[in-house]
Amino acid sequence: MSIKHQEYREFSNRIRSLRNRKPSACQIELTYLCPLHCRHCYAGCYNKKTSAKKQLSTEQVKEILRKCKKAGIVWLGFTGGDPLLRQDFAQIYSYALELGFITTIFSSLATLNKETLEVLKKSPPFVVETTLNAADAIKYKEVTATNLFNRHLRNIKKLIKFNIGIKVKTQITKQNIHDTGKIKELIESMGLEFRPSTLLHAQLNHNTSPCVLRVAPKDSLIIMGKHGQFSEKTNHHLEAKINIKDKINGPKDSRLFTCGAGNDSFWVDTEGKMIICGNLRTFTYDLLKRGNSVEKGFFRLSKKVHELRFKTNSKCRACYYRSNCQWCPARAYLETGSFEKPNEYFCDLAYETLKSENPHFFQRRSLI
Repeated sequence: MSIKHQEYREFSNRIRSLRNRKPSACQIELTYLCPLHCRHCYAGCYNKKTSAKKQLSTEQVKEILRKCKKAGIVWLGFTGGDPLLRQDFAQIYSYALELGFITTIFSSLATLNKETLEVLKKSPPFVVETTLNAADAIKYKEVTATNLFNRHLRNIKKLIKFNIGIKVKTQITKQNIHDTGKIKELIESMGLEFRPSTLLHAQLNHNTSPCVLRVAPKDSLIIMGKHGQFSEKTNHHLEAKINIKDKINGPKDSRLFTCGAGNDSFWVDTEGKMIICGNLRTFTYDLLKRGNSVEKGFFRLSKKVHELRFKTNSKCRACYYRSNCQWCPARAYLETGSFEKPNEYFCDLAYETLKSENPHFFQRRSLI
């Protein structure tokens, strides 16, 4: 790890500790529109022209940014859809910089135009993140239903050329799993790190079609073990591996949400509603309503989330492997309509993960 990265991590940890459970980061969805139409996208259900009629105006976005600034927000992410599709993006981005936010942009980059590029060259964001899910135009069209591969690739190279920080992620699905090596080779040929993910969940309107594209748990482990969250490279900062016994001691309470939801970050949707997590849209708070503030909304929503408890005898409630499972109540709700219902795919993935790490110790127990 370079000194620069080490210094930033120390800065980030210090800011978050000083905030003491007050929000420090915000992701704002500027639009649900995107030039790509990927079957696996959780927001793809809203990638329609009609959704643009409900999105925030320029002034409404600025009002929310001012409220975030007043609340002491440090990190601000522009996401969607593709925020670069908005004609006023350069204006919104410049205003965010004037307010002093550390900014991140999540974009397909297929929509990067000259005006926005000039703004980014003059005042670079902390990082631009994009997703490249193919190594050639044919596979790209299959995954995205567009012919934008060459444009996407050119725009990635433009950001590299002008020293604008960029991260390229890859969503591995049944559509492109056999091209994983080719995608890795292409991304690394540009001097970037290959960052795959195999995690998929239902769309925001509960459409479960993305779940059909999940790769088999064993294939997920192979990919993530080589290049992703379970790789030795990713975990190099850990001084020692966690003992298997620490992973299967079982949940210590009946809380539904034991993740970081409601700790120090939140999202704002395209209509100006605060949500605690991008996957959890059940509880909202209107940031545009007069008298409403980021502080009040965050306290109210995080309190609701932290107070949620299991009400049924869901097998997830007492599962010994829950701390090592990618199941979560929000994803469960999107896919099944219930916060508590287990998901066989995540059960199998958790089992395979622990078994692969501890083949001599592990004995299978009933998961579902």
